[in-house]
Amino acid sequence: MLQRISKQDKFELCLNLHFLSEKDAGIICKAVLPDISARHLKRSSISLSIKNRIISINIKAQDAVAMRASLNGCLNSIILAKNVMEV
Repeated sequence: MLQRISKQDKFELCLNLHFLSEKDAGIICKAVLPDISARHLKRSSISLSIKNRIISINIKAQDAVAMRASLNGCLNSIILAKNVMEV
């Protein structure tokens, strides 16, 4: 769900990704977390958490362009990790 927070003129996105197993979700989360933590974003922030077989992504951004860039980077990392697991 993408919503605009009117007070600070910021955007927030909460995304839950459901995986087939808890093990798959854990592997992907561990693979992606260092990449996301290493990013020094000025206009956005990304947090990642895991519960059972669901990875939750929370992105906060100052503008829509920063939101889109953060989401694309995060999803690309997850897709890459998933593709590597399938090899």
